[in-house]
Amino acid sequence: MMFSEIAMKTAATAIGLTTAGMLALAPASADPTAVGFGQTQEIQSPGGAIDYTVKNLQPSGHNDGIWYADVTAKAVNGSPTPNIADFNARAVNSSTYAVMKGNEIDGLPNAPISQGSQTTGRLYFDVRAGTAPDSVVYRDAAGVDKVVWKQ
Repeated sequence: MMFSEIAMKTAATAIGLTTAGMLALAPASADPTAVGFGQTQEIQSPGGAIDYTVKNLQPSGHNDGIWYADVTAKAVNGSPTPNIADFNARAVNSSTYAVMKGNEIDGLPNAPISQGSQTTGRLYFDVRAGTAPDSVVYRDAAGVDKVVWKQ
């Protein structure tokens, strides 16, 4: 009886260690595509696909906690509309800042782009009293990160 108890505990320990080893090797979650600032990524949008290029994430310079990034959106096919609301700025501590929507004169236009054409503008993020962001994230309506632009 003592032998079978030891054998069962040993087997349970072996299974536990094997499972733990498999979990340690498996990634915690599927990471989105990570690219450097200035690189282009194609993302599906209503009406077609857009090649987005994000660069120059920086504070506005007005000491107001507002940050911005420059974005170019080029229509790959169809007449897609940029999903401005799907962009966020993110800090290394995972603090996430939604894009500010408004009528910024130099903001990325929220209008259809004809195939082969492009538009440029800025995305603004309210980071007041938060950790400085180091990346811009494109997160779809389901809350899934699709692309992360980093330095």
